[in-house]
Amino acid sequence: MRVLMATMQLDIGGAETHIVELSKALARRGIEVFVASNGGAYEKELAESGIKHFSVPLNTKNPVSMMRSYRLLEKIISEYKFDIVHGHARIPSFICGKLRKKLGFPFVTTAHWVFNTKFPLNLLSDWGQRSLAVSEDIKQYLIDNYGIDGDNIRVTINGIDTEKFSADTDFTDIKKEFSLGDNKRRIVYVSRMDTDRSLVAHQLISAAETLYGEIPNLEVVIVGGGDDYEAVKAEADRANKAAGARFIITTGARTDINKFVASGDIFVGVSRAALEAMSCEKPAIIAGNEGYIGIFDKDKLDISIDTNFCCRGCKMSDPKYLVQDIRELFTKRDLDALGKYSREIIKTRYSVETMADDAMKLYSSALTGSKINGADVPKPEVIEKYSLPYGKGIKNDVIISGYYGFRNSGDDTSLKAIIDGLRELLPKVRITVLSKKPAETKRIYKVDAINRINLMKIKRRMKQSSLLISGGGSLIQDATSEKSLIYYLAIIRMAQWTGIKTMLYGNGIGPVLNKRYYPQIAKILSRVDAITLREPDSLEAMEKIGISTSKTTVTADAAFTLVGTDLEDADSILKRVGIGEKEQYFCISVRKWKNLAQDFEVEIAKTCKYVSERYGLTPLFIPMQYNQDSAICRRIMDRCGVRSVMVERDLNIYDMLRVLSKSRLVMGMRLHILIYSACAGIPVIGLSYDPKVDNMMKYMGQNYSLPVSSLTYDKLKPICDEIIENRENIVESLEEIRRKAKISADKNSAIAAGLLKL
Repeated sequence: MRVLMATMQLDIGGAETHIVELSKALARRGIEVFVASNGGAYEKELAESGIKHFSVPLNTKNPVSMMRSYRLLEKIISEYKFDIVHGHARIPSFICGKLRKKLGFPFVTTAHWVFNTKFPLNLLSDWGQRSLAVSEDIKQYLIDNYGIDGDNIRVTINGIDTEKFSADTDFTDIKKEFSLGDNKRRIVYVSRMDTDRSLVAHQLISAAETLYGEIPNLEVVIVGGGDDYEAVKAEADRANKAAGARFIITTGARTDINKFVASGDIFVGVSRAALEAMSCEKPAIIAGNEGYIGIFDKDKLDISIDTNFCCRGCKMSDPKYLVQDIRELFTKRDLDALGKYSREIIKTRYSVETMADDAMKLYSSALTGSKINGADVPKPEVIEKYSLPYGKGIKNDVIISGYYGFRNSGDDTSLKAIIDGLRELLPKVRITVLSKKPAETKRIYKVDAINRINLMKIKRRMKQSSLLISGGGSLIQDATSEKSLIYYLAIIRMAQWTGIKTMLYGNGIGPVLNKRYYPQIAKILSRVDAITLREPDSLEAMEKIGISTSKTTVTADAAFTLVGTDLEDADSILKRVGIGEKEQYFCISVRKWKNLAQDFEVEIAKTCKYVSERYGLTPLFIPMQYNQDSAICRRIMDRCGVRSVMVERDLNIYDMLRVLSKSRLVMGMRLHILIYSACAGIPVIGLSYDPKVDNMMKYMGQNYSLPVSSLTYDKLKPICDEIIENRENIVESLEEIRRKAKISADKNSAIAAGLLKL
């Protein structure tokens, strides 16, 4: 069996070491392994293991180099007739993906890192027929950003050669080369010294300056080369000069990493380098550009494994954390016990042979068309090549279009309500959702899903379908974006051209600020088979635009079908977000917006402080779309001057309702925080940035709404007082509104089901 590994280069780095160790392990099993790259420090090690290397300029996005790489790889693959081509980085995998379409070879990839997915860089990505991901969060990244089916991804490991990386490694030569001192308390740091990798190198120098003199015989060795190496070296030289001693040593790029990590007492770094140090029985502080985990021990095992020892999603690294943890290791911890525990973790979880097993399962899966996570480790001599089968589509009933796959709580709730409503009436209904993240949508909602911008695939699916639902939210408006309006109209028009039925499901209409769109909107929506609206003001907006209302029914937002949801077990959710068992709180949900009052954040903070001190309520901030709303919430929290808490992740709808159900009051901007509050029976103040907020507050019979463009503490304070003082009466009035809204919301699915039955 012949395998070609295609990667950018073979210089010092975690991914490069992974590829070299994997290639050597496969070669030991009798696989003919070849490597194509721009070359580098590890070429010699491959040659010593009998692995042929092809020099191909795969390390750059330069169009001339990419074309040269394409031609060279085409010649190499055609001549050697590989059974598998295995891509290991964005550019090599992109080029191999193009060649596969021409030459037809089996093509797989390994994702070692996450890449920028903005246009046009997202087009330079091809993840092959099957993929390995070196951590769960990278697997999720592939699913979320590229729509890859999770069944085609296997999580692998950074396998470590535990014989090469051992506490018994002889480091006499490097000790002499760099004049490492005797009886030193040595910290070793290893990383590629590029600007996007070297943050902790700088921070470690700063921490070492703080600890120099406090920790006797301190010595720091920084290993690695790259475009930031000179800056790191200059900073180390400055620190040495200030201390009057050479206690920080920089080595530049090296391939004998095992000797350096074996020489240390503790290790600082991330990813594969950390695992190699742990294999040498060195206690490790896990810290890198993407975050900080800290001292690796039993308590840090799960988060370390989940992030592949890379700290993605953890708190950001800071010199003060390094100072604290280095001090703790040298003064309070049993370094020998920590080192032995670390070594045992490597031996049981990160064997290089396990990594090779995963690769063999990857190849078997690609060759046979089987699911990768159910594959066995095949014997190389019995593997046969198969063509991947292409499944034929089946008749689909419904396509649902909307703002889905963006992790926006309101739109996600609308989607769930639509799907649940249809399935309650038509249990066997087949549903396809247009989503930014199709694989994630498939997994969460148990539907089919396709990328919302793949217009050719959408058109083909429409020809197999019966109904398009343009569902949930305010889709027919240009306040957010004219492009958004054009997109949703185009999807409806495409469905009409293909001859299937169309429906607007629980929509809000407007505002449409640019009147030049009126004729186009009126023409397309007047031909829709059914329209249901979430409040009466949207009907007025339709009439203003000139849309025929003969097929229109005013119902309610689909989210109101959630009324009556079981809200038990709120305490466990609240505990996770930081609210104590007997602690009373109120909720705030805001977002950034172009027309916020100049001192909007200050005024909200003053209100939070007042309510907290006057009524003993803790401010609990809820970002409805975490990646967009968390920053402004955090800034307001910093200004409050009282204890406040923020939900540090996206909540699913049921957890959101549970959190709201015990709140004393809610201040909210996004529409669905208002609806959720009503569903939970909690009084709410609408912070109006869009007419839909005022319209919904009016629909719910709530009089407490203020425009964000002129919002002040003096306007908010009396409303908070009035709601808290009259809370019982307001809650009672909400009950009837909730009951009627649910009845109306249920009509949405009934009308959709009726269109399917016609």
